[in-house]
Amino acid sequence: MLKLFVTVAAAALLAGCASPTSYRAAGTDGKAFGYTSSKLSDQVYRVQFMGNNRTPYRWVDAFLLFRGAEVAQDVGAPAFKIIEGKVDATVLSGEDIFGGVDLNTELTVVAASRRSAPEGDVVVGSANRDASMHRTAGAMPVFRMPPPALPKYQPPVYIYTPGYYVAPVLPDRSILIELRTAPDAEGDGVFKTVDVLQKLTPRIKRAVPTTPTTPATPATPPAAPAATL
Repeated sequence: MLKLFVTVAAAALLAGCASPTSYRAAGTDGKAFGYTSSKLSDQVYRVQFMGNNRTPYRWVDAFLLFRGAEVAQDVGAPAFKIIEGKVDATVLSGEDIFGGVDLNTELTVVAASRRSAPEGDVVVGSANRDASMHRTAGAMPVFRMPPPALPKYQPPVYIYTPGYYVAPVLPDRSILIELRTAPDAEGDGVFKTVDVLQKLTPRIKRAVPTTPTTPATPATPPAAPAATL
């Protein structure tokens, strides 16, 4: 029962918070977050991704690189080069999962064993209430001075000035890619299209649309003509 309660409470807490932006096209579900790609010339494309302020920058690196490979694949380019902007190429290695926050993740409560009482000195009274009182076997109760209290925490003071608002920084980034027709293209900033797709496709979780689909209304058959007497 406790396990079920903690699971439901955690799911409700996560649902109430804004989740990071997963891989999606901008404009999905009426939201501006996501990727866009625009053709500037036959060989040059602009790839952009904008996420909310909870989106990790490493996710954005992976999404930009993956979208660049998708654009190259759509036009049949075996490779592409980033000629403007930077991405962290280490996203191609490892086992990181980019995108997708599972609200159904099950939480397990582990019961910790209670600490046994020490031998020799015996605590007199409740441990939470009178832990400084000890009694030694065959002697009078001994009072032990508790450790000095830590300085009281003073919260920071914020001054609000009407008319001024600092918006959170959003991970809005873009790169400029140039398509390469040579399958053996190499060099700094050059990526093989197939290599990027093979390494990132299993690890990128696409966003699931939240807009419910309206079922199609069945067509009403035409009414039969009235019989003529």
